[in-house]
This record gives sequence, C-alpha cells and structure tokens, in this order.
Amino acid sequence: MGMELQRVQEALRQFGLKAWLLCGFRDRNPIANSLAGLSQTPTRRWFCLVPAEGEPRWLVPRLELNFFAEVQGSVTDYGSRQELVDGLRELLAGVKSLALEYSPHGELPMVSFVDAGTFELLRSFGLELVSSADLVHWVMGRVDEEGLKLHRQAAQKLMQLKDEAFGFIVDALINGQPVTEWQVQQFLFQRMKEEGLTASHPPIVAVMGNSANPHYFPTQERSAPIGWGDFVLLDIFGKVANEPKAIYADITWCGYTGSTVPPRFEEQFAIVKEARDAALEFLRERVEKGEPVRGCEVDAVARQVISKHGRAKDFVHRTGHSLGTEVHGFGVNLDDYETHDTRLLVPGTLVTIEPGVYGPEIGTRTEINVAVHEGQIEITTLPLQDEILPLL
Repeated sequence: MGMELQRVQEALRQFGLKAWLLCGFRDRNPIANSLAGLSQTPTRRWFCLVPAEGEPRWLVPRLELNFFAEVQGSVTDYGSRQELVDGLRELLAGVKSLALEYSPHGELPMVSFVDAGTFELLRSFGLELVSSADLVHWVMGRVDEEGLKLHRQAAQKLMQLKDEAFGFIVDALINGQPVTEWQVQQFLFQRMKEEGLTASHPPIVAVMGNSANPHYFPTQERSAPIGWGDFVLLDIFGKVANEPKAIYADITWCGYTGSTVPPRFEEQFAIVKEARDAALEFLRERVEKGEPVRGCEVDAVARQVISKHGRAKDFVHRTGHSLGTEVHGFGVNLDDYETHDTRLLVPGTLVTIEPGVYGPEIGTRTEINVAVHEGQIEITTLPLQDEILPLL
C-alpha cells in the first residue's frame, strides 16, 4: 500500500472507524486495486484489512503469492475455498465493524464494488458493515496543492479556448464558409493538444436542438451545421498532459451567433444561472461558517430553484461531479437526483457546479469549477457567465 497507508488510516480516524477491508478480484474493485498499488492485478480474490492503527493484514491467493511480495504488513495465503473462508474469519477475529466498498440500497454506485455474496459472507461473521464512501473521498477524491495548481493551469487554458472556438465559428460565418459542430469540436481538440492539454475524448459542441441532449457528442458522420441566429453550447474538459498528478478542469459556456440574443433563450439561461449562484452561495456560506455540507444538499438547493421556475422535469442530471485525474473522479458528487451522495465536501474537494435546463427548443447549462479550502471556497474558472454570449 506504500504511501497510501497513512492517508487511509487518517481517513479511518477522521470518520471514527476502526478498520477498512479492501476486497479485490480482477478489475471488479478499482478502489481496492488503486489503494493496494500492486504491480500486477491478481486473477484470484484477495483481501487487505487496514486498521486505524497498526500494520495492514493480507489474505492472498497462494497461487499468486509472488504478486504480494512487496506489500506492507503481514501476509497469509490460502488455496482452497474453505481455506479462504477460514482465513477470512481469522483475519477479522476481534473486529466488530468494517468499512468496505458498498452503498446501502445501491444509492451510490461509485463505491458499490463488493458483490452481494461477499457481503453476505462477511455479515455471517457477525460484523457491522458500513460504506467506505467517505473514506474513498478522503483518500482518493481530494486534490492536493500540486494537483490544484495543475488544475488551475488547465482551467485558464480552457477559458481561452472557448473564446477561440466561438471566434472560429464567427470567422467562418463572416467569410461565408460552412461550419459544423464536428469542425468546431476538432478545432478545439487540436488546439487543446497544441496548448499541452489532454482529454479522454473530444469536447461537446451542440447547436440548437442538439444542445437539449446533455451528452450529445458530434461525429464526422453525425454533425449539424451552425448558421446565423443559432444557439451554441460548448462543454470543454481537459488536463495538463504528461503530468501524473494533473487534475481535470471542465467548463460549459453558451453563445449565440448574432448580436441580440432572443429573450426566450435568455430567460431559459437565467434559470440555470440563478440555480448555479444559489448552489454556490449555499456552499460558500456553509464552508465559511465551518458547518458540514454534503453533496446531496448542494444539489437540492440548485434543484429547488429550477423547480420554482416550473422546469424540474427538464433538469435531468446531477448538479455537479468530482474532478480528479479523470474528468469524473471518485470524490463527492453534488447529487440528490441520480444518486444520494451524502459525502462531505471537506477541504481538498474539487467539484463542478453545472445545473442545466433542456428543451423544448435548446438546452442551457452553465458549468464552473469550485475548490473547497479550509474556511473558504475558490472558483477556479472565472469569470462566471451571467448571460448568453452574443458572438457579434
């Protein structure tokens, strides 16, 4: 477990838990695999009991004992199924409660990796089983200062590139050249590479009705043309390339290819702006007062604003997600809709705030990135968008 052991035990003490059982089988538990830090992924089941104090204790397959030659702590091996059960019972002797990767009633799939059979086996030992969700956020979801610095670099570049993309559209239109969503997407993706950014896949560029699909991605075969008097949504995400600790930035901006944005578009955008700002101020107030704040609570604030305007059915995703070395990290999400995320936004948390209203004509979304520090929050993607950008 190496350098992660200290953070894991810090998390256990932080949340008043005595032990965390990491349960691994092939690639079924990415959290356990990441924390274990094994150089090879075993093909048989393995377990690591991490107490709040003391050394880890491992139960590992005899067939692949060499995979665990460099782990920290004591190692016991097993061969048969019965040896596994007996070894697990012995490993957990004296333990009364245990954290592991499961979520009560499947509320939080990002930590639901322990299978039902293993859960039943552990419970048959008389253990109290609790979710490791808060532990996962503490250890894997928070961003350190180096990661945050790299995130800020990416955020600054993305803010520059969304201006370039809007400029690319207008230049084409002024010069009478056809321009499509896919062409703008490819322009952005190429410029990201030139600016030293990388991403898991190209950005979202969506015009008019396509913007009402929150996860619409144009392709060369399926791409709409952009003309005068069109609403355009850009959702751009990326991180600094070739930096192992680089953290993603993720922004969404809305533009209009004309000089005067139609009132019906502005009215819809105003709703998501109000929801964004309400969520932001709720989070700011809680953090500055030193009061606990949970992901589901922030989501509820934004959702209440959109409901007040009669558009609840048109807000079809969570308010925000964790940012990490992947664009959707293992940390707390601002979610009381798709899931019920009760994890705390502790210092080191980095999330998006991105409420959206979709249809009937267009989809509007505004997306910012927010870091939680001790006693304050930081918006890393300033300036905020307060109205749809008229591109002329």
